[in-house]
Amino acid sequence: MKHDDEAHKFYYPVEGRGDGAIGGAAAFLAIILVPAGIYVAWNTLASWISALFS
Repeated sequence: MKHDDEAHKFYYPVEGRGDGAIGGAAAFLAIILVPAGIYVAWNTLASWISALFS
């Protein structure tokens, strides 16, 4: 039982950390890029509308 506990302690955190890092990085990028993309798209659209009507 002791050996299984040691194997679990050393093996699974590596797997979990890998998956968590990828998921965390994807979530972080989405949190940053989605609002930035909306902002850029809105400003582009607003400038086009402004150019059309001026």
